[in-house]
Amino acid sequence: MIAPWVPSPGVMVKDLLSGRIGKAVGWEPDTREVILAPLDGGEPWETDTFRPPNELDRLRARVAGRRRRA
Repeated sequence: MIAPWVPSPGVMVKDLLSGRIGKAVGWEPDTREVILAPLDGGEPWETDTFRPPNELDRLRARVAGRRRRA
């Protein structure tokens, strides 16, 4: 059995249900959910369906952040 990936605090994570990218701010071991905070601030959310973002995900998150700040 492969051990699941548990993101460290501050690491970018992709929520596979919503498609959003967030920063890991917590982990719920009982429910195996990661708590994510939006990269540009806002209310955190929880998901149990996630993975590390790939290069395209990271690029999209950076571009979206720059557009919001412009």
